[in-house]
Amino acid sequence: MIPLSLVLPIIVRSTTLVLSHTFFQPDEFYQAYEVAHHKVFGYGYLTWEWNDLPPVPSALNVSGIGLGQGQDGWWDKIVVGGRMRGWLWPSLFVGVYKLLQATKLDQTELIVIAPRMVGVLVASLTDWYTYHLSGKLLGPGSTASALFLSLTSLFHAHLLPRALSTSPETLLTTMALYYFPFPKPSPPSRDPLRTITNGDDDVKTPVHEQIPEVEVQDRPRSGYLNYVAMDRSVPFLNEKLVKDNLALSIFLATIALCIRPTTLPLWAFLGLDLLRRRYIEAGIGSAFRVFVVSALVGLATLATSTYIDYSFTGRLYFPILTFINQNVVQNISSFYGSTNHLYHLSQSLPIMLFPIWYWWAKGFTANLLPDKVLPGSLRDIDKPDGLHLLSRAIAFSIGLLSLSPHSEWRFLHPFLPPLLLFAIPGFAPSYKPRLIVALGRWKMIGAMRQYTRIPKRTFYFILFAPILPWIYLNAYHGRAQVEVMNVLRRRELGNVSGLVELMPCHSTPWMSGLHKNVDGWFVTCEPPLGLDPKVHRTQQELFYQSPVSYLQHVFPYPPVQLHDIPKSTVGPTKPSHILLFGELLDMTEYTNGSSVSVSVEDALGQLGYSAVWSGWNGFDILQDEEKRRGGVQVWRLKQDAT
Repeated sequence: MIPLSLVLPIIVRSTTLVLSHTFFQPDEFYQAYEVAHHKVFGYGYLTWEWNDLPPVPSALNVSGIGLGQGQDGWWDKIVVGGRMRGWLWPSLFVGVYKLLQATKLDQTELIVIAPRMVGVLVASLTDWYTYHLSGKLLGPGSTASALFLSLTSLFHAHLLPRALSTSPETLLTTMALYYFPFPKPSPPSRDPLRTITNGDDDVKTPVHEQIPEVEVQDRPRSGYLNYVAMDRSVPFLNEKLVKDNLALSIFLATIALCIRPTTLPLWAFLGLDLLRRRYIEAGIGSAFRVFVVSALVGLATLATSTYIDYSFTGRLYFPILTFINQNVVQNISSFYGSTNHLYHLSQSLPIMLFPIWYWWAKGFTANLLPDKVLPGSLRDIDKPDGLHLLSRAIAFSIGLLSLSPHSEWRFLHPFLPPLLLFAIPGFAPSYKPRLIVALGRWKMIGAMRQYTRIPKRTFYFILFAPILPWIYLNAYHGRAQVEVMNVLRRRELGNVSGLVELMPCHSTPWMSGLHKNVDGWFVTCEPPLGLDPKVHRTQQELFYQSPVSYLQHVFPYPPVQLHDIPKSTVGPTKPSHILLFGELLDMTEYTNGSSVSVSVEDALGQLGYSAVWSGWNGFDILQDEEKRRGGVQVWRLKQDAT
């Protein structure tokens, strides 16, 4: 039977299937859905990460690795010329698409709904394992609080059900932490059965001799009952609830690293600490056994992942090595934007931890820093050994990741489930249980609050603060970028025989959303692979530099230098439909020495196109770049213009 602690997350996360699918980042589609769709149905688009990378010329090689071996060396073939992405995550969607294909349901709405169900399952399991991880580190009295924080996290709600590679990485990391051998849960360092003032400042009586609870709670008091910490006190402590399985933890962590190596610093820190603890507790033999088990399981998992990649591509390569070489050694990621070293502290953590900043900061600071430097109010906060270790591991990991020249919020997503747990000790000082006297739904909500052991005002603030942002982000912001493909797939705008997107690169789903094999292309923005970045120009840059001139002289070929048009694989036939953002239409140019400016809208009309559909894409002021403003529009070729 499915436990209630899993049923509730499934119900909550399934609400995303009811709402329209909105657009967050291209990776949701182009690193998962599109790749799997291309594998099963034989058409679609594979980004540069899924193809063999070109060799790096010696003049551009930052590291100098492999130069002595030539381009035929193993390093150049497998790492430098390898592929950056592995098939572990997309293979799940391959299974979904194959099932739809076999049952002939791929022509129904399930072609876009079924893959999203995988995200619901991933998100639900993450919530569930956060619940269990909290019980392991803080005690069973904290599990309801952890589940509540996970379900009300705006960052989780917006990103976790999506097919981003950070979603399975977050789940696998949380699972691996649950099975990892943290220090055994011990009774709290400070007595949770704090004495309570009995009306006389000089006379204090033990808790068990106090008058009934309702009356006690109404009296002035000098202390509090830490109900979460009490669960780790004798006789409540039950070590059987603690799950340790080093081999399983290493297996799950290695899978996460094969998908994305972001958590490598975390596991390096925890692994070295485990070796240190085993050496101190049981000697060199125990530490050596830990090392051997970790190495064997890790290598076996890596070999299995490599075999899966080989079975899909027929090529031997190691995505994790290529990923590190391209993004760290060659620093190709900075092509998409650079960030400063305080990015994660100033942006990622505040955004991820909305709205529990205050309670999280108290708990994390108290666990990270030694007592002697803490103010008195933080010294009393519960600091179990496992949470203390985790705070240092996370601080080390975020500090190391902050050195990267390119960072994004979601890169820290795998750390969010354990980060949420640090807010729980911060709730204890102000939590005060009360009798529930209300009726109906308020009685149920009150009982839920009591079960989470979160103070009343704090509970309702955390519950209601994310609701409006969640509705906007998951129902409206970026909606038209996804809905436009649904409209075209349903043929609401006529038969699509050719499709072109004059938008910033990867602005919509592609064939995984259209699910029709038609001639089409979109403006690309590939990094300078094997090229000098000083002279490299993307199609997106060429197009937006002079969109009117492009439409008049180059279209329907993609935006390239004029001398490269003969090399294009795209034919001269005009596409039946063009997708664009409304902001583009107002761009003007003076062409052919004319004193009259011509707009993109005028140029499209001269080519025989007219607007047939527009969709609101959220507030323009909230778009991540100006080029994505004005909503999404579809322009269709008139029949007499073909």
